[in-house]
Formats: sequence, structure tokens, C-alpha cells
Amino acid sequence: MLHRTPILPFLLFITSVVGSANAQFEVPDEIFQRTVLIRSGNAHATALKLDYAGRIYLVTTRRFGKSLPAAGAIVRLWRNRTLEWHDLQIVRTILPETEGVDLALLETSEKTEKPYSVVKTSEVLTTGEKVWFMGWLANALPPKMPPNMPKMPEIPNYVRIGSISAIDPTRPDSFEISFQGSFIPEIAGGPIIHWSSVHRDFELLGVIKWVKVNEATISPGPSSQSTVDAGRLKGYSIDTVVEALSSAVVRENKR
Repeated sequence: MLHRTPILPFLLFITSVVGSANAQFEVPDEIFQRTVLIRSGNAHATALKLDYAGRIYLVTTRRFGKSLPAAGAIVRLWRNRTLEWHDLQIVRTILPETEGVDLALLETSEKTEKPYSVVKTSEVLTTGEKVWFMGWLANALPPKMPPNMPKMPEIPNYVRIGSISAIDPTRPDSFEISFQGSFIPEIAGGPIIHWSSVHRDFELLGVIKWVKVNEATISPGPSSQSTVDAGRLKGYSIDTVVEALSSAVVRENKR
């Protein structure tokens, strides 16, 4: 783990193996594999696999998590390689004490031997910087295919590039991103990453925040989907996510 000058914001350092010439254009597979689609009943949500104290937690939205029981919930996890849903038992569902923080933390029994290293960066983010963000759209999942067909890669079906249009480190939803297209609430909980020219690697800036403003409905085909604020989204910075996870786990362990 590298020791750097302690300047906010926290960034999650993602180890990736990419060619130096095109590194800033290639998102590492690991971040794709940690971006998952989960379901409970008719509700779907994107979630980010994040490890803390040796355990894997699914970071998703409070809207999804608040309907789950406090312990022993069963959610369904989409596997793109097999084109099937698989049951996943949640050890406990943790909601941050602050109602305004729209996050839910689902503790799993999965463990990690090589966790991400959360470090403070010496790099100061600026407006206009390129970022990638991604999530899953349940209504765009591929149909069931015969067993002899090639397996699908574990890549989210919604991946976009945008740029940081506003930064406010005093707020939990401190990033605002502009991009081409319309924001679809279903991707909330997905990661926001950028290429660090200082550390020569991809770093996780935070997760996409669920918002509901100026809601409208578009119908691109036989199915319709709800969209909000065309070309803009907000995200919780990674230090906010880690802080919420840390304080929530400590609180739950004291009960």
C-alpha cells in the first residue's frame, strides 16, 4: 500500500493490468465484476461489491434495502455468464442512521483475501475531468440462450462516459456529472471511476446517487423506462460510502 499525503477526497485504489498506452481508455474487468444486478420480488437495483474488515458488502440504494428484513434476507443475483438468477443470502441489512443518505449496505458471507486499499490521494479533482459510470438495466437483460451458445461476459449493460461538472467536498453527494443521454434511476448504486494520471491507475470516486427530479417517461420501444434530469447525475463520494459503512457496522456490532 502506498503512503500518500492525506488530502481528501478518499479514493478507492483499483489494481488493474492494462497497457500503458491505452490505460486511460480501458476500464478494468474487476470493476465490472463488482458491479452487479440484484432483485427482491419485483424490485431491481444495481449494487457495488465493496469489502470492509474482510467481508464483502453490497452497496446499493436505501429504496431497495429498506424493504428487506434486518437479517437473513434472500436476494437474487443476476449472472450474465449463465443468464440466470441465483439466490444470495444476506447476513444483515444495514441502513445509515442519516435518512438523507440514500444508501443500503447488505452484508454477505463472502470474504476477500486481497481487499481494495482505500487511500487518500494527493490529486485534486477538477471540473471537466473524464469519468466512467455504470449500472444494470433489468429490462435490457439478454434472453435465455441454448447451452451451446457462447457465454456472456460479466459486464454491466449500461456503461457511460461523462465529465465532472461540480465538486463540493462538504456535502455527501459531492459529485455532479454531465454526460450525453438521460439518467435512469436503476443504475443508482453503480460505481463512478476515473483514470488517475498521478497514480497511473483507475480509482473509484464513489457511487451513483438515486434521485427523483423532473421525472418523465420515455418509450424507446415496446417497453418504457423512467428517466430523470437528462445529461446529469450525482454521486456519493467514496469517503462518504466508507464512512457510512464503517459507522453502520460499528453500530450494528454493538447491538
